[in-house]
Amino acid sequence: METLVCVPGLMCTAGVFDALRAEVPGRSRVFDLPPIDDFRAIAARLADSLAEPSILCGMSMGAYLALAAASLAPERVAGLILIGGAAGADTPQAAQNRQKAVEWARRKGADALAAVQAQSMLAEANRGREDLRAKLLEMTRVTGLDVFAEHQTALAARPDQTAALSAISCPVLVMTGAEDAVNPPEAARAMAAALPHADFVDIQGCGHLPVLEAPAIVAAHVRQFIESKSREANYA
Repeated sequence: METLVCVPGLMCTAGVFDALRAEVPGRSRVFDLPPIDDFRAIAARLADSLAEPSILCGMSMGAYLALAAASLAPERVAGLILIGGAAGADTPQAAQNRQKAVEWARRKGADALAAVQAQSMLAEANRGREDLRAKLLEMTRVTGLDVFAEHQTALAARPDQTAALSAISCPVLVMTGAEDAVNPPEAARAMAAALPHADFVDIQGCGHLPVLEAPAIVAAHVRQFIESKSREANYA
């Protein structure tokens, strides 16, 4: 069975995958995002870190990177699980908004940033959950505003990967929260439709962070994906 390599999102530590990894059997590890501002360089480091064929499970920024790594090293990516992702690049306005977010966070601080993330990334019914707000605050404080700035720069300049989707030959599971306001479900659905071997799942009652909002449901889909892939390999 291939190793499950989890790739975190913006301002997320390895702990964002703790609940998921606890419910998924087999080997797994987390790729720690390097604190640099070059998207292509981060994707190359991810691809280079794969010593053997692996299943990449990326969320948000991690999904963009996992998709890029699959193009860079297709022989080492046996499957993709893309959560809260999309294939397109930032619009010029979105890229400017990232810089504005960095400037705002520098003025207001990490705690204020975590509070805003809770409002913008969680489904409405989950915004009052103290466990989720505490987790976001912890990860934001640990990651820090310098890394936030570096990764926002990387994301603002990331390439449009739409044209590369048709060449992704491995099986893919695309998941999104039904209330995702960062990458709306229609963007994830379009990405899945353009991938040759992809299934699409929307998770009800979740926003941009289903890995935190509904880890048991996400884990069930991940297990099913891995088991289905294993069965296909046995029949090959």
